[in-house]
Amino acid sequence: MPSFLERVALHQTRFRTPGVFPDARGVVLGQKGLVLFPSLDRVIAFFRAYGDGGSLDELIPSLSIQRVVSPLKTREILITIAAESSYRMDRVASVARLAGGDVFTGTQRHFVKYRDSSSPLGYDIAEAPDVRAAFVLHHDAYRQAYDVEREMPFRELVLKLTPHPIPRSATPIGDRLFASAEIGIGHALIGYLFRWRVEARVTLAEWPSTSAFDDRPRRQHVFELTAPPPRIVALLRELPGVNVFEPIAGAGVGVELGYRHPIALESCQSLFGKASLTLFRGDGAVVVLDPVPPFTPVRTLVRTSVDLDAAPGAIASRALGQPSSIEVPLRLAPSLEPTRHVVATIVPIEERAFLARLLYVVPSRALASLRVAMAGDAIYLLDPRGVEAMPLGRFHSEVARRIYVPTGMALVPAVQPSVLEGLFAEHRGSHVFFEEDDQPPRIIRDDAFLPLSSAALQRLSGVVVVPDMPDREPEALPLLTYGAELRFPLWGAPGREASSASDAAPALPKEGSR
Repeated sequence: MPSFLERVALHQTRFRTPGVFPDARGVVLGQKGLVLFPSLDRVIAFFRAYGDGGSLDELIPSLSIQRVVSPLKTREILITIAAESSYRMDRVASVARLAGGDVFTGTQRHFVKYRDSSSPLGYDIAEAPDVRAAFVLHHDAYRQAYDVEREMPFRELVLKLTPHPIPRSATPIGDRLFASAEIGIGHALIGYLFRWRVEARVTLAEWPSTSAFDDRPRRQHVFELTAPPPRIVALLRELPGVNVFEPIAGAGVGVELGYRHPIALESCQSLFGKASLTLFRGDGAVVVLDPVPPFTPVRTLVRTSVDLDAAPGAIASRALGQPSSIEVPLRLAPSLEPTRHVVATIVPIEERAFLARLLYVVPSRALASLRVAMAGDAIYLLDPRGVEAMPLGRFHSEVARRIYVPTGMALVPAVQPSVLEGLFAEHRGSHVFFEEDDQPPRIIRDDAFLPLSSAALQRLSGVVVVPDMPDREPEALPLLTYGAELRFPLWGAPGREASSASDAAPALPKEGSR
């Protein structure tokens, strides 16, 4: 180790480095912490890594970024923060070393290397040289003096960084989005969003001209969308002159959908005021609204045509007798499209007996998922997995959420599913069935459908059986008693009677006989 740097011993209180002192843990610490990086990309890597695991807001009040130059005219980046405790400096040092920086601590001009595994309590210098420079850094491998070339505000650095693209599968669409549009397309978007019933607000942002050859201010429409449908978002992202932004939670800042800022913006919310809105585009341009103009619902800005020269009587007669818009009814027409989403069938009430017999052969899986609703003239069956296992009735396909048309038919004019759902907004949650008789569609509430497995079974009534008590006492079993030993012990047992002489005991053989 060079002689100009030495380790700090335990309980050491006197130091040659001006402005350092031991803290409560015995670690050498100055009033400031300093991190030296060789290039700007290493600085961005440090802020990105620190912001992902912690909060940059705790560093911003005392943060200073400076480009410094050495006597050999080499330029490096110097970050200065307030060293409030050794715990903060330990975290800063671990992230900075990972990003390729050197960490120092001090107070005025002289900064000594911060502690590491070789010296857990820190370092001190052997002597303080008289060098005229803004900073003098004492490392165990070098001693270098630096002068400040220019200051780099952290907010300016963040605004100059260009977001990088991320895969589309990793960009979930939130419930709240911003969109900026040029004047030429902004007016058309107002009517489009109103026509498709997208909840949106809009404002007109203006900025002064940045060129001496252009005396007109720059203008853009800025939209705030609430729960937009995915198809609307996909369309806006494909339109030229329109950019869609996803707001960062808790901050007045947003990044274009499909991109991510190099620095975690949610960890440095103090850079963006509460009354401002900052939008980062994917091409590096930044839209800053400070202060934010008031937003207005798009429904209040839809253009209407009024003829001021028309007589009041003509206006009244037009309102009473002449239609003011084109209205066409929805009709069913044969379709050559392949059948899809066949999830319902309508069984006439006359075929109720056939349906009851069919339940004995329906697979248990289909029977468990089928739901039934009984009407006066028909039986409605639903199965979200398909009703092909129930070969009865008129099959219906689901063309929109809980809206069904007969299989092989289609609604004309061909409108989007969201438009169909909007036509029955007051019956949200019910099931709508179109039928071929040109009658109005039937609407059945969802709670009218019951599981078929429980609705089709009859109630069982069993016969209660009570066992009777025996009418007489059981006969007592005979008891055997032991008597004198006999050659044939079972002879003479109760119930055994000699029926013939052959039952008598045989005579014993005489002696000498064979």
